[in-house]
Amino acid sequence: MEWIGPTWVEVDLDAIGNNLTTLRALTKAHICPVVKADAYGHGLTVTGLFLQQQGVRLLAVSDVDEGVTLRQCGVTVPVLILTPLLPQQAPQAVLHNLTVTVTSKELICTLAGLGQACRRIVKVHLKINTGMNRVGIPPESALEYARLIAECPYLMLEGVYTHFADADHNNGFTRKQLQRLLDVKSAFTSSGLENLLWHAAGSSAFFTLPESHLDLVRIGSALFGQTRVGLPSGAALENTWNLYTRIVQVQRVAKGAPIGYNQRYTARRDSVIGVIPVGYGDGFGVFPDNFDLWRHLRSALVKLVRKPHQVSIDGCDYPIVGKIAMGLSCVDLTEHPRALELIGVPVRVQARRTTISRRIPKVYTINGKPALIYRHCCYWRPVVKNSELYAIAVSVKTAKEIIERRNRDGQDS
Repeated sequence: MEWIGPTWVEVDLDAIGNNLTTLRALTKAHICPVVKADAYGHGLTVTGLFLQQQGVRLLAVSDVDEGVTLRQCGVTVPVLILTPLLPQQAPQAVLHNLTVTVTSKELICTLAGLGQACRRIVKVHLKINTGMNRVGIPPESALEYARLIAECPYLMLEGVYTHFADADHNNGFTRKQLQRLLDVKSAFTSSGLENLLWHAAGSSAFFTLPESHLDLVRIGSALFGQTRVGLPSGAALENTWNLYTRIVQVQRVAKGAPIGYNQRYTARRDSVIGVIPVGYGDGFGVFPDNFDLWRHLRSALVKLVRKPHQVSIDGCDYPIVGKIAMGLSCVDLTEHPRALELIGVPVRVQARRTTISRRIPKVYTINGKPALIYRHCCYWRPVVKNSELYAIAVSVKTAKEIIERRNRDGQDS
């Protein structure tokens, strides 16, 4: 039995399930959960197993490695790879029965040859570039590609899709993209190519453009309680993810004393400063750089007026001060009534989910109680001892049984 450590991510499986129910009630299309980027920081394997138990028809991932990981942990539902493969990746996709996005004739031929060699039907989805100009074939080439796939006895064209460039801001352009896809669909129907899955909408378009739902909707961030757009009246999404750590040191700092690297922050008063064991090496305070001058200027202006990073203790927020270091960050605890007594106390840290290190343990809860832990690439059963959370290693089979049992009756294992 091992203590899980000072830092952990808590994932609420109930909340994920409730969000899935909410989304299903808003569409007639099938929901395809997108679990790329370690399921948006929620943990690919446990999240995938949980969603399979929720009866989803299809999961989507970014690449072959994610798809293989799902297969190895026991996920058996179809898994769509969204990123086009290089030829060297194709054998693994075929071996693990993954559904492949195709955007080149070379990949089609490679998959056809592998399917024939293995005597296995390889399912593919054809991606159409309708305006994002990143991945996909031109709409006018879609029929040619579909006919090429149809000529390959070991390939099955299961779906056709596109990806919207600006569904959270520009409905006009999004509608143009949708119409280009629908024009392709009409051409397919006229040519006798029917019974396919057509999909276009992601999390933003799901809410802003209901007519884009088609047969399938690919839902990532909304499933995990986040959206950049407004929700329909009466609909609500639940938070699914929280990062916690513990204060490892508390000390008094005099007014005027510098805190952290480069003396970037100076105490404006006599203060009480706490230290938490998370930093940029854990992904804390890390944000993507989109190489956009306007975005950099806007970000700089926002930083001048917005509150700094915060941690929450007993429902109250306290600011991160000084430079976030690789493994440590400082918190101004001066306003806390028991500031000097907080060593070892858990705090909730505001952080970007997809940048937080996968080495941080994930504690999965159902009915508000720890159900399963994923740590060091292994599964663990949670044990509470003296109000502290410990872990006992379990097999993949046991982990699946825990999820299945809790999905079935919501009771403790």
